[in-house]
Amino acid sequence: MPCSISLLLSIVFLVSMVYMLQATAITNEYEAQLPKELQQTYTTIVNERKGIYYMGYGLGFLLAIAIIFYNIYVAKRKLSTVSLVSIIVSVSFITNYFYYILSPKTTYMLNHINNGEQAKAWLIMYRSMQVYYHTGLVLGILAVALLAYAFRC
Repeated sequence: MPCSISLLLSIVFLVSMVYMLQATAITNEYEAQLPKELQQTYTTIVNERKGIYYMGYGLGFLLAIAIIFYNIYVAKRKLSTVSLVSIIVSVSFITNYFYYILSPKTTYMLNHINNGEQAKAWLIMYRSMQVYYHTGLVLGILAVALLAYAFRC
């Protein structure tokens, strides 16, 4: 039976990760300064990237769950808590990261920008989104680590 505190904390970090990835203030500000024809392009790009990220995290999460259940029900020699959590975090992170980086993207916003002001606004938004992405990634890793720990108590 999982430790309920670790399981609850895992869920909190998972929800936090999803919330961090919904950084709407900076993206709304960027989108508002775009001409109408670029707003639709931007929305399409954002939705594609969001889907790729969640798919990568989902695959990493499923692999993590599979490793946990393998360790609990199949493995003759159980991993220590530290080993299991380390493996789970590594598998989850690496799967998410490489899935996102290696997935083909249909287009890039820079291909559609027309002037220096748009490029400057894009760069500000891009840097902000990098911070949100990495913060969300850390929260997601914490969620998976706590989930793995919850099944070791």
